[in-house]
Amino acid sequence: MVRVFRKDMLVTAFLIAFFIFLLGIYVGKLFDSSRFVNGDKMILDTQLDTDSFVTEKEFFTVFAVQDCPLLVNRMQTLGENLGEIGRTITKYDTRSISNGDVYDQLKRKYFLLEVRAYTLRKEMLEACEEENSDVILFFYNTENNQESLNQGYALDSLVADFNNTVVFSFDSEFEEPALNSLKGYYNITTNPTLILNYDTKVEGYISEEDIVKLIK
Repeated sequence: MVRVFRKDMLVTAFLIAFFIFLLGIYVGKLFDSSRFVNGDKMILDTQLDTDSFVTEKEFFTVFAVQDCPLLVNRMQTLGENLGEIGRTITKYDTRSISNGDVYDQLKRKYFLLEVRAYTLRKEMLEACEEENSDVILFFYNTENNQESLNQGYALDSLVADFNNTVVFSFDSEFEEPALNSLKGYYNITTNPTLILNYDTKVEGYISEEDIVKLIK
């Protein structure tokens, strides 16, 4: 009787543990789905804002209207939105995501938006004297790369201290033709690497104080 009772207890314990395991997988998938929906919505909103900005800029160009303060403000807002998406993507990077394909699509959309915004800023810099913000490209690889993580923390602090600084972050290991073109243009071979205001290249970790000395 005792052996039978113990056997029943073991079977019951196994079934409970198995149920909890399945429940954990199910809940994890629900969380992942919620994250993807949230991330996709943020990217779609920013994509629409970017399209709106491009349309507005084209209108000003065709009709010879020069409203740089408005364009600068719009561009700053786009940069802030992209920064928020980037922080969300980084959170996904540090968690277990069950649907890798969907996550890669989110990252691809985000990186394409960043490349587009980076190009638009370059155009606006050439057209508007009021555009005096600092732009930083940050190429990273968080896979066993503590320097990339430390560089990210330093850049977060920099943006918090100087709200006219915009950082575009790119995972160097991510495969995307437009991103590969950007990496090829700047000859990115080391992580982390920073491109400051379109032309100053810094390979390896650099502190916030040293970045300020180079861009301010």
